[in-house]
Amino acid sequence: MFLGDSLTEGVGSKRISHVQELARLLRASEFRLRPVDALNGQVEFNVAGLMNERESSDLWLWNLACEGKTIESDFEWLPLIRALRPELVVVFRGSLESILRPAMLFEGAWPWWVPRSWRSYSAMDPRCYFSTTWWRKAKQTSVDALKQKARLRLLRRKPGKPLIDLEKFAQYQTELLQQLRALGARVLVLGLLPVGDACFPQSSAYFATVNAKLQEIANANGAEFCDWASLLPARADLFYRDGFHPNEAGARALAQILRQVL
Repeated sequence: MFLGDSLTEGVGSKRISHVQELARLLRASEFRLRPVDALNGQVEFNVAGLMNERESSDLWLWNLACEGKTIESDFEWLPLIRALRPELVVVFRGSLESILRPAMLFEGAWPWWVPRSWRSYSAMDPRCYFSTTWWRKAKQTSVDALKQKARLRLLRRKPGKPLIDLEKFAQYQTELLQQLRALGARVLVLGLLPVGDACFPQSSAYFATVNAKLQEIANANGAEFCDWASLLPARADLFYRDGFHPNEAGARALAQILRQVL
């Protein structure tokens, strides 16, 4: 089972991810679930566009990652994890929580010139890619350029802050690992991947601090830790243009690393 955010779920309509690529390498079946609003208290999640069975494999990979969800949402999966009793749970958390974002997001003191639709935590993040349709690409390119100019200006005005401070994130991570280990599962914690300073100023240094904390928490709670970023080739073509989300080539490279680790 895999817990995480958009870096594990994948982005775009195809949602290509290291989980999907690992399933190909292992000839395993992959199931992707996402939480949904409860229907009469009975339905809590559904299949998110993929139930891929390969040659009736006895090995199942469950991708429970969800775009835009931070670590506290992972506790909602514990009843399902307890019921399915997986041999391994892979936790890849901290990237979304640790990107340094404009301080105005937390203070509410936005300059007048920032449109209201840009004031959510991810509204000004750089796009991963642009449409291939010329008029959509022209619109997306121009709007993204304006957003990045505004976001970088705000970050220069005041130091950025993570969505969840390190102490609070460490609390969540510790509790999550303890509960997963109590279920008897092998738990593998993945370190944060590199992040581009051009798009996310100051975040790279903070990611190194978070990685050290992730390893410390894993060691203290009987989980394994893998700094897979150190095993990833230093190539810009493994990420989308935001320098944050792995693209298809990046997903394949990460899957190869996971296969070796496991």
